[in-house]
Amino acid sequence: MARFQAGEADAVNTLFELHVDRVFAYARHLLDSREDAEEVTSEAFLRAFERAAAFRGDCPFRGWLFGITRNLCMDRMRQPRLLLLEPDDIEKQTDDGRHAAQMETSALVRQVIAQMPEEQRTALLLCDVEEWDAREVAATLGKSLAATKSTLYRARRALRERLTELWAEEETEDAL
Repeated sequence: MARFQAGEADAVNTLFELHVDRVFAYARHLLDSREDAEEVTSEAFLRAFERAAAFRGDCPFRGWLFGITRNLCMDRMRQPRLLLLEPDDIEKQTDDGRHAAQMETSALVRQVIAQMPEEQRTALLLCDVEEWDAREVAATLGKSLAATKSTLYRARRALRERLTELWAEEETEDAL
């Protein structure tokens, strides 16, 4: 980031290449839509580069960029949207149903995560999906390490309990 702030043109490409895949994956997890994630990813980098002069280095660039991404995702989730089936999902459905159970489980996990409080959802996605260190997540959330670990513990427990509850309900319905 220091190279970019100093006016080095190649630094933009380097920063983009280093972070674009992870930013997209994070946005995709939050939004559950490839198209929305692509738009948010583009907007996040645009905003980051426009505001590069304001970056002071108080936290790692990645944390700052993910904070921008998270805020854009939250804005996007507040907007009404159409429910669309992803092209990849359509292909999986026509594959003799082999992936149906996996798709159902994945959709259920995404649904439960989407219903979590924002702070728990963010901690869970950054630590368990994006594989961030808890210290990085704490800096991104503006919380202490202990508070972040507690939030992560509560998020994991809530996810496990809700999934167990939903799967038990499905088994009961199937038995009837």
